[in-house]
Amino acid sequence: MNIETVMDEEKLERYRQASEWLVCLKSTNPSESEVERWLTWCEEDPQNLAAFEALDRDWNDFEGLRTAPALITSAASQLSGSRMRDAPRKSRPPFPRCAFWQASIAAAILIVTVTGYEFWNRTLQAPALVTSANWKPAVLPDGSSFVLSAKAAAEVDFTGPSRDLKLRPEGEIYIKVHHDKTRPFIVQAGNVTVTAVGTAFDVRRDGDHATVTVEEGTIRVLAPGADGPLEWQASAGYQIDYSEREKTAVVASVDAQQVLQWRRGELSYDRKPLATVIADVNRYSTTRIVISDPDLERMEFSGTVFMASISDWLTALEAVYPVKAHESAAGVIQLLSVPMPKRDRAR
Repeated sequence: MNIETVMDEEKLERYRQASEWLVCLKSTNPSESEVERWLTWCEEDPQNLAAFEALDRDWNDFEGLRTAPALITSAASQLSGSRMRDAPRKSRPPFPRCAFWQASIAAAILIVTVTGYEFWNRTLQAPALVTSANWKPAVLPDGSSFVLSAKAAAEVDFTGPSRDLKLRPEGEIYIKVHHDKTRPFIVQAGNVTVTAVGTAFDVRRDGDHATVTVEEGTIRVLAPGADGPLEWQASAGYQIDYSEREKTAVVASVDAQQVLQWRRGELSYDRKPLATVIADVNRYSTTRIVISDPDLERMEFSGTVFMASISDWLTALEAVYPVKAHESAAGVIQLLSVPMPKRDRAR
């Protein structure tokens, strides 16, 4: 089933009006009459309020544009020069003159909403495969944002009544779901099904385990159990670790920010086995590292690994630990044991 290729003019006009009301109400002192006119506009059509709420949720994300004048100017210029200005305008009450950065943020939000909608609707006529070679954020057809771990892949299908994403083995994905009560967002990770409406969560596949970590909102998780289907509901700060082999799960309270720091391209450890560290580095970077000595696998490591500078981390590792990194002709890095310096053995 094909998706409509362009946003209809009525919807486009609704979003434009919603953005102007957003600027109006975000101004320092909106008058009572302005608030009353806004309420009247919301009551005219339930879709008006839905459009306003959608833009309002994105407002805080775009407030950072205040610190990027060049980007603000570009956004405002794109809005004024885009084809959107050609859409017929319905009569509406005048809006107060607002601060330039506020209008620019509204312009940027409107540009992202409309152009993102149209681009994805033009290109995503069938299920698509998304991949990543790094941890950079991207946007899905509905406005949801996601970050894939390096070398991960996911199948996206937004052509049906629900928004479906299937995470392939050994991958990890963080998703900030755009709120839409009419279309649940469903992630399939092996036998585990995660359903959300508007929330932020992470799904990781590691061997026979599927791990779900909730950062915001609430999700529902379904999976096969030994005696029938299992179901959990988890809210922010909780993690569900399901084993396909044992057909059971462990639910625990976690520090979501700590668990999800890989999105920023960094990994922190406190006395963790080097084998665990290397497994994470291989997952979250394009580098391939193998440990040649079993003793090294058990060696404890404390510190932070920055994915953008793996070579620097390996150099520091060699300086502190009895390790030598050797890169093969195939580009694989081997970690070899080396004798500890005499001064360290004497301690």
